[in-house]
Amino acid sequence: MVNSTRAKLSILDQFTPDVLGIFWITASDLNRDLAAFEDFNYLFDGLISQYLYGQENHTEKHAHIFFTENYNERIFLAHLRTKNTTKSQIAGDIDEQIALIQAAKSENKTILVFDKTEDQWHSELKKRYPQFEFRVLEV
Repeated sequence: MVNSTRAKLSILDQFTPDVLGIFWITASDLNRDLAAFEDFNYLFDGLISQYLYGQENHTEKHAHIFFTENYNERIFLAHLRTKNTTKSQIAGDIDEQIALIQAAKSENKTILVFDKTEDQWHSELKKRYPQFEFRVLEV
């Protein structure tokens, strides 16, 4: 009998050349204790740690965006905090990120979604932005 269980892919394995970026949606503020922080920080060349190091006087920002290169293509990571933020605020932040992405005119159209909230934005993103392929980042 063949074992049909697939080996779980790491975050790094799922960040293929066709990926344009990732929406990292959490209930809490951006911090080092969030799930997948180490992987994202590694993929973005330590930019997230550098940013947090400079934020000793904690700000109330609920949206952050970082850019780096992957396979010689510019990629983004947008972290969005949902706690104490309305759905319309999050949707507006996503609209802003999508506008930045579209301005770049990249051939890549795949965006990974790492959503650790109860709202589960994946299906909403697929409906609102059919020009992109949204894939759930499995961890």
